Amino acid sequence: MKPFLLLANMALLCTLLLASCSKEEETASGFSFNITDDIILTWEEGAQNTVSFQSASDWQAALSADWLTATPMEGPAGANVITLKATSENDTDESRTATLTLTSNGAKQTINVRQETSDYIRLEQPFYLVDSEGGEIEVNFSTAIRSDKLHILGNGSWINQKTKSRSLNDYSVTLEIAPNPEVKSRIGFMYIVKEENQEQQILTTVTIVQEGNTGSESTDFSADGNVKTLQESNKGKGIPIVLMGDGFIDTEISNGAYDKAMEKTYENLFTEEPMKSLKDYFDVYSVTAVSKSNIFGYGYETAFSCILAEEESTLITGDNVAVMSYTHCVENIDHDNALAIVILNADKYAGTTYFGFMNPSNQKMTEFAIAYCPMVENAETDIFRQVLTHEAIGHGFAKLEDEYAYEDNGEIPEDEATTIRNLQSSYGWAQNVDFTQDTKKILWRKFLTDERYADEGLGIYEGGCTYTKGIYRPTENSMMNDNAAGFNAPSRKAIYDRVMKEGTGNAPTYESFVDFDRQTSQVQKTRCPASPRKNKPLARPRFVGNHHF
Repeated sequence: MKPFLLLANMALLCTLLLASCSKEEETASGFSFNITDDIILTWEEGAQNTVSFQSASDWQAALSADWLTATPMEGPAGANVITLKATSENDTDESRTATLTLTSNGAKQTINVRQETSDYIRLEQPFYLVDSEGGEIEVNFSTAIRSDKLHILGNGSWINQKTKSRSLNDYSVTLEIAPNPEVKSRIGFMYIVKEENQEQQILTTVTIVQEGNTGSESTDFSADGNVKTLQESNKGKGIPIVLMGDGFIDTEISNGAYDKAMEKTYENLFTEEPMKSLKDYFDVYSVTAVSKSNIFGYGYETAFSCILAEEESTLITGDNVAVMSYTHCVENIDHDNALAIVILNADKYAGTTYFGFMNPSNQKMTEFAIAYCPMVENAETDIFRQVLTHEAIGHGFAKLEDEYAYEDNGEIPEDEATTIRNLQSSYGWAQNVDFTQDTKKILWRKFLTDERYADEGLGIYEGGCTYTKGIYRPTENSMMNDNAAGFNAPSRKAIYDRVMKEGTGNAPTYESFVDFDRQTSQVQKTRCPASPRKNKPLARPRFVGNHHF
């Protein structure tokens, strides 16, 4: 990200509000003011402002809040000035208010006092849509942050700050948007940042979407629903995987971009063990989905109505029913055991998987799952491959849980623990987490005493399913943790077990897995060390628990 120029310095203290009136304006027992707005104090402790007024007789003052003082609290008739002072800083993210009440001979006057917060940012609007030709946009916001602590940063080389101005607490930043030479729309961000003690904190984000230069709406939907067979199984009965894309318009389909994305997705699915060695058990198809627009959200129409959450989140939502209907474009497959993968025509780091769909005809739970995954950075990057593997294979196919924890999440709630235990006991899912430290009871207990796995770092590590306490995982790091490492042994076994059950109809044993695994997973051992997370955790998988339409 390249910083824009620092915004201009300005004085934060509000102008003193002075009042004057003629003798003719005074009443026999009352006050005369020239005050129409709230009295404003800046956020700091000791911030001051004054109230000037005329009184017809002696007066007294009262305050409604203990963070505010008034000096003096009483006085004689005539011209008077009261000094208001904040006794503490306002360190919240909202302004706080109080009232100053003056009384004299039965007359009463109330004045509102407001102390601003130090970190508030009030955007005029958080989202801007720019056409492919570019041009200027004006971003307006208000803040009480001092100018020397406020930075404007941007992450797009096609977004440049042209001018900036400040009037009291109101900012106006003019951004110049360069023409978009690509067919695909693009997204950039302007960050409003506070710097304190050489540390920067993003306070809010402005999203800028620019349309592609040939327009971003489809006119030709004739390719919609076309099916391509990318692979036919040559072992077992064939486990179906159905690929489709969201946010691809007709020109991106006709120029081959859609097929290229599907083919790269197919290639990436079989790059990690044990999937690499089990590839021949799968049937893989792609279904063409023509979207009206190649922009997500804010009223744009895509085939599966995918929505990427705000910049801080990795959550993706989509129309699961529409995804299911497109899997039915592929004939003669077992839909209850299919894995649907939706590739978003976007470069954001995100991903979310949905499973737990029921067959309405027999009211039984199915293995059907939907994994939503953008082309992170672009389809050729390894980070896209990692996210796809984590979501589609880890969550979607094997129904594994996440093995990471958010720092601000403590003990796993009992209701969530109960849900996970039910998935484990009823369906054999979530085999890579447990709720005990007992080496004789934990789900991966056989691995802990098996000398053949002594060098894989297997143990009982606290933290998983985004919680730091009360839940345990098999290794310090893994594919289900930071995406960059391989699947650990219990996760590999979960993948192998499902392939054997569905692909061959045989019930796998622990020893049959070990025989297979010792021949295929040697490379995995070198890829599971503890390492600092390079990317924020992906969203938890969503257990749907409803009908499969």
